[in-house]
Amino acid sequence: MARAGLVSSQERIYLVTREHGVVLLRPFLRSALAVALFGGAAFELAGAPVPSVVRWAGALVAAAVVSISMLGLMRRVGRWNARKLVVTDRRVLLTSGTLSRRVAAISLDDLYDLQIHVSGLGRLLRYGCVIANTNGRRAPLLGLRRLPDPDLIFALLLGLDEAHEDQPQPPSVRRRRAIPATS
Repeated sequence: MARAGLVSSQERIYLVTREHGVVLLRPFLRSALAVALFGGAAFELAGAPVPSVVRWAGALVAAAVVSISMLGLMRRVGRWNARKLVVTDRRVLLTSGTLSRRVAAISLDDLYDLQIHVSGLGRLLRYGCVIANTNGRRAPLLGLRRLPDPDLIFALLLGLDEAHEDQPQPPSVRRRRAIPATS
C-alpha cells in the first residue's frame, strides 16, 4: 500500500499495482544460464584428470560467478517488488526504493491524450503500456512499459479524469493586496 504521508486523508486510493512479472524474465534467464554453464563446467572439471588445484580454482570461479549472478537477480526482484504504481482520485504516484524512497507524481489534470500500446506477447500475457501526453511530452506513464491489464488502468484513469471534471471546484482563495495608506 501507499505509505502514510504520500496520500492525503481526502484522497481515495483506487489501484496499487506494480509492473508485470515479465520484466523479471531476462534476469531469471541470465541467472539460469550462469548456473547451467558454470555449474556444468565445474561438474565436468571435477571429473577431469587435472591437478586438484585446477579443480578447486575452477570450482571457486564457478561459485563466484553463480553467486554474483544470483545476487544480481535478488537485487532486481527486490527493486521490482518495491516499485509500485498508485492511482488515487487526484494523481498517479510511482514509489520506488527500499532504503531510500523515491516518489514521482502526476496530477490527473496534467494527463492528456491517453493511449494504450499492447504488443503481441503483451496480449498473450496481459501486459502493456499506457501512453500519456503530459506537458506536451508523449511518453509511457511514469516510464512504466509493462503494466498488468493496461486497459483497466486506462479506463480507470479516464473515469477518474471525467469524475474529477464533474466535481465542483473549491472556491479559489484570492490574495488581498495591501492598499498603501495615502497621507
